[in-house]
Parts: sequence; structure tokens; C-alpha cells
Amino acid sequence: MRQPLQRRSQNGMSRLNREIRMMLKSRGLPALLAGTALVVFATPLRAQAGEQPGPAPDDAEASQGENEGNTIVVTGTRIRGARVVGEAVSVDREAIVEAGQIDLGEAIRSLPQNFSGGQNPGVGSGAGLANSNVNSASSANLRGLGADATLTLLNGHRLPYDSAFAGVDISAIPLAAVDRIEVVPDGASALYGSDAVAGVVNVVLRRDFEGIVTSGQLGASTSGGNFRQQADIIGGTRWSSGGAFIAYDFASNSGIEAADRSYAASLDPDTTLYPAQRRHAVTISGHHVFANGVEIALDALYSNRRSTQVAASPTLRSVGEPKVESYTLAPSVKFDLWSGWRASVVGVFGRDRTNYRTAFTRPGVPVSVTEGCFCNEMYSLEAGAEGPLLDLPGGQVRLAVGVGLRSNRLDFTRVSGGDVILAFDEVQRARFAYGELFVPVVSPTNAMAGVEELSLSAAARYEDYPGLDRLTTPRLGLVYAPLDGFKLRATWARSFKTPTLYQRFIPYQTILLPAAAFGAGPGTVLFTSGGNPDVTSERARSWTAGLDIGPPALPELTMSATWYDIRYKDRVVSPIAGSIAAAFQDPGFADLIDFSPDPAHLEGLIAGSLFGLENFSGGPYNPASVIAFIDNRNINVAVWAVEGIDARLSWNQPLDKDRSWGVEVSASWLDSKQQLTADLPDVQLAGVVFNPPEFRARASGRIVAGGFTATLAANYSGALVDRRFAAEQRVEPGATFDLGLSYDIIRGDGRDPRLSIAVNIQNLFNDEPPLIGQTGPTDTPYDSTNYSPIGRFVSFGIRRQW
Repeated sequence: MRQPLQRRSQNGMSRLNREIRMMLKSRGLPALLAGTALVVFATPLRAQAGEQPGPAPDDAEASQGENEGNTIVVTGTRIRGARVVGEAVSVDREAIVEAGQIDLGEAIRSLPQNFSGGQNPGVGSGAGLANSNVNSASSANLRGLGADATLTLLNGHRLPYDSAFAGVDISAIPLAAVDRIEVVPDGASALYGSDAVAGVVNVVLRRDFEGIVTSGQLGASTSGGNFRQQADIIGGTRWSSGGAFIAYDFASNSGIEAADRSYAASLDPDTTLYPAQRRHAVTISGHHVFANGVEIALDALYSNRRSTQVAASPTLRSVGEPKVESYTLAPSVKFDLWSGWRASVVGVFGRDRTNYRTAFTRPGVPVSVTEGCFCNEMYSLEAGAEGPLLDLPGGQVRLAVGVGLRSNRLDFTRVSGGDVILAFDEVQRARFAYGELFVPVVSPTNAMAGVEELSLSAAARYEDYPGLDRLTTPRLGLVYAPLDGFKLRATWARSFKTPTLYQRFIPYQTILLPAAAFGAGPGTVLFTSGGNPDVTSERARSWTAGLDIGPPALPELTMSATWYDIRYKDRVVSPIAGSIAAAFQDPGFADLIDFSPDPAHLEGLIAGSLFGLENFSGGPYNPASVIAFIDNRNINVAVWAVEGIDARLSWNQPLDKDRSWGVEVSASWLDSKQQLTADLPDVQLAGVVFNPPEFRARASGRIVAGGFTATLAANYSGALVDRRFAAEQRVEPGATFDLGLSYDIIRGDGRDPRLSIAVNIQNLFNDEPPLIGQTGPTDTPYDSTNYSPIGRFVSFGIRRQW
């Protein structure tokens, strides 16, 4: 779903960067910070790839959203004043608004590093279980490793999981409340714990906002359907020792049906290509600093959404109407200790309830209804401290330490015909401790020939999941700048992801089949499929190496490139996705078939299965006649090898006070392979349908003249192949273009204009998804994980500051 990316730089920031460096050289960092609460580091304040400010985990005071003087820290480190070592990308609210996007789901899907498959609206049937659109949520999915392998934070703290796949619905956060999104696409479990295998997405809220701003948008797809209405309001106030705001967002869109798109003529006309949705969301955030330096803060989030999805064929029609309600409360207290040390205690409690209901209609058969709940709940409590250890010529050696506990719960039910057919209510708890060290060996205060900057960082985190796993994950980082404007960086890390409660505790079945059906001779074969409480953590090792270039002689120019390599092992999968009979014939599956099963083990499996033994062998069960056992429950076997390069080039040219122009090119190349067992070959994922393409890019240009702003962007998605059929099919690469025009009728003093109007056209030339084969009558006839049915979308927006 190729949408606009973002504008990441502001005019003049490179000049500010050089001025700060000169000030640091002349006065020294300790002198500059003496007697203040302000930490300044020598990077542009807005979106330089590889060096962005933003809040550290559970440190809401980091938000700098309205540019007040508060401590600046970095997403990707817990240490104030340190810089993130790996790649980092920042997407600010103004860029999202200029692109005509109304929620963070649209914004995150625009990043080349993100895959729009998984749990996202518009993902249709036929794309596999991992790409199931359960409730029309929007989840970040960096590198295509899955929403459960991308950690999504709000102001540095966790949110409750959404639905079954351990993702977080990022669209539930009102855009009006957001200052920016910060993305660190690098393994970060040493800092954040589970789920940060592919990286971290941190949503930073506005801070100390004052006034009232309202905005609204009307838009529709020119090919039919998707009439969208959106409105939001934010009101806030600030005082000498704090501030608070409340933001509300409403959005509603009609669905897109197969009848609206000629390329979907193979489907029943009523089949939904894009769901109808109605969403309400509220965010409250505030903080207050007492005279003794103690700060209390609260972030609170509430949202609810209803959507409708129809799948129809001549023999079956299903209408899904899920309802989602979620909320999160995150109070915190922070206080000074001694000698520059600062402590914090942060608590989080959140719930997310997806109540799903699907009605099935068959000709001549009464309507049947399946309903239930994916009811997630989480709480966490964390205490930490950060401060200086000693002074070096390059600056202060700083340390961050902390301990905490966390609990995730999933209460799952499935009811059909009034009878409960599936249900479990399970909790996974964790205890953790972490430490991070930052060592500035050389900085602008003691730079020398050939060494403008040299810093080291190290982090480690210990986590204990009672009854599941215990593990320690380290991370090392190095930054070296041989000269001003040229920086090299590298990281090595280990990360992990605990299996989801759904993967562990969804009930499993045991089925007895005749061995002759598999060409295995006389006797029987016992087969299991479903959840497995014995699966353990998935683990990953990642390397990154990159460079950032910002020539002092060309302050308008910034360039960056990052190479990454991820080895992701022990992935939880149902190992035999295809024919069980074919697995008997393929020696690569030999390790997954037990030809001498233990009768006692089989009895235990039968006793714990959902329906007991389902005997289709044609005779009574006899353990002695079972010649093979196939455990096709979720198990830790798969290995992913992921590597690639992200690159960015930006030029921002100020002309005079009210005029400027800029261009930006961002691109991502990805190679991703999976190996199920050591005896099976690698299976290519990147560049294959229902997976990320090998190459994605976006090029954009922006012109500002007084109150007028114009943006034009090109989005490119590389070719795909479809190997599901005997004849391999090539899906040609495609490109879409987006146009945005806005005019500030009344200019404002801050980041919000007094009165502004905007017109946006996404997919300007109405590019259509290329067709692929269908394996079922309701399968979407295109790759709905990479292409959107929205087509050309025209919107009109208005914004007013009161």
C-alpha cells in the first residue's frame, strides 16, 4: 500500500548543528550543562536518518514536541544526551498532514522499511494466517518479520497487544496528539525486552501544547467507495511547571466492494476489498514538576472501532463485524537523586478487547454465527535511574540501570451456535533487569586530527519468564567520525521474542489416519495440529553498519546508508504447511516424523487435545499399530536470514524567509529467506507475493512559498513472483504518484497555522493492482499485502487554530 513517506528535515538545522558544535568546543559540555536541565547534542533536532532526538523508554519528559526546554533523549537509548548508534527515522506530524494521511497506520505503511501486510486494513483473504485481517487494526511490521517482532511504544512505554498476533494498533492514537513517530529498525531487546527483533516504533506525544486546534477532512476514491470523513480537536494548556492536553479523533469510511473495481470481477460483487470503519479515539497527557524537582506525569489512551468485512461466494456468505475497544493508563514519577542522577518509576495498565462476530449464510441452511473475544490485558511496573559515572576529556561516562516486572494476559473465546468450542485464559509474567553504558571517548570538546568523534555503548538485559525461559540479551555500539560531517557507526545485538499466548495455548487436535493413505504401509499415523505450550523464545542476532554524511560546506545536503544482517532462529511455525503425504516423501521432513513414537507420549497428547482422539483410520485405536507420529503443532524450527540496505538522500534549500525547496529520496533493498529444517532448502520470501518486495523507494519534492506548500512524490515497489502454481508468474513493478497542495490563509506563530486548507491526491494516475491467480473463490485476485484497492483518493482538509 504505497502511500507518501515524509519530510524529515527542516531548513537551517544543519547550520544549527555546526553552531552547537562550535559552542561545545569553545565552552565544553560540562560547563554548558552546569546548573541547567537542558542537554543539547550535536545533531539536527528534526529527522536526520541515524541521529534523532526522542524520548527514552518510559521517559515522557523527553518529548520536546512543542520545542520547550526539556531534557532531550534518544529513542534507542536510555541515556540522556547519548545518540542512537544505529539507523533512525523520524516522521513528524506536519509531514503526515501534508501527505493527506489521517492516522499513524497510513504513515507507518509509507516507510520503505515497513511491510503493509500482517494486521492491516485492506489485507484480504488468500494471503495466509499471518496476514489475517482480524479487526482492521494497523500494526507496524518492520522488514516483514511480523507485527509481533516490531515493538511499538507510546511515549516510551508499552501498549496492550491487539487481537491474536501480539501487534499494537498504531491507528488508535489520535494524530492531533502526536508530535512525531521515531523508528529504530535494529534489534533492541537489550534495551526494551521481547518483541524488538526487527526494531522499535515509538510514538511521541506533543508536550506543553497550548491552545485549541481543530481539523477535518473529506475524501473519497474516484473509482467508487471509501467515502471518508475525519475530524479532530486538541486543547491544551501549560503553566510554569507543567502542562496538559486532551485530543479527540473521529474517522469513518465506507467500504470498497468488488463491484467497485473492474479487476475484482472474479469475486462476488458484495465481497469487501477494503473494510467500512468507524473510529473514536481520545488521548490525555500531562505533567507537573514540583519545586523539589519531582515530576508526575500521565499518558492515557482510549479508542473504539467498528468495522465490517464481507466474503461471499455462490455457496457461502460471511459478514464479519468486529468491535474493538482499548485503553491504556501510564502514570509516572521522576525525581532527582544526587550528582546529576535521576530516577523514575513508571506503571502501565492497558486492555484491548476485540469482540468478533461473523455470520455465515449458506443456501437453504439457517444462518450460523461464530463470535468470541481476543481479550488482551497487560500491566508493567518499572523503576530505573540514570546519571554520570565519571568525566572523560570527551564528556561524561553515563550509566542507566533498572528493574521491573510485566504481565500479559489473553482471554480467548470462540462460540458457535451458542456453544463454547474454544476457550482459554492464560497469563505470562516476566521479571527483568537492565543496564546501559555510554562512553564518549572523543567528542567536539577534545577532537583531534582524524578523530572528530569516537563513542562506545553497551547494554544488557536479563529477563525471566517463569515456566517459559530465562535469557540475557547484549548490545554493543560504536560511532566513529574521522572528520566533521562524516560519521561511521556499527552495532551488534542479540534479541528475542517470546511466543504469543495464542501460539502456546490455542487448543490442538489429535487425528488418527491410515498409514496407507501416505504410502507408509500397514498401521496408522497419528497427527497433531494447533497450539503448543512447550514452545520457547525465538532468538535473533543482528549486525548493522552505516554512514552519515552532512558536509559542512553543503549544510543543505544529508546522506545516509545502513547495511543490516539479521539471523532470526527458532521461529515458531506449524512446520508442515502443505500435504502431510508429501512430507513422507521429502527427506527434508524426516526430523519432523517420529517413526518410533512412545505410546505414553501419545496417550498424553490425546488426553490433552481439544476433541480427544479423532479416529479416521477405519479401526480401533491401538498404540502398537501407530507407525509414525507427526507433531504439526507450533514448534521452534524455522530460521530466517534477513539482510539489506537502507539509504536516504535529502537536500533542503532555503531561499529567503518565506520560501524554500527540498528533495528527498529514500530506498530500501531487502533479501529475506526462510529455512524450515537443516535438511530443507532455503525458501525465498522477499520479492514473493504476500511478502515484502526486494526493493521499495520513495522520491519527493517540496516547495514552500509564503503560505503555499506543494509536494509531489513518487512511490516505487519492486517486482514480485508468484510460485503457488506450476507456472511461475511475474508481478511487474509499479509506481504511484501523490500530490499535495496546502495554503495557510492565516499564518500562525508556531507549528500550527491559524487557518489552513489543503487538497491531496494520492495515487494521482489511479494505478491498479496487478492480477494474480486465486486459490479459492473468495481470495483477493491481487497481492493485498503490497497493493491497495483504494486507487486514486482525493481529499479536502481544513485546519484552524483558535
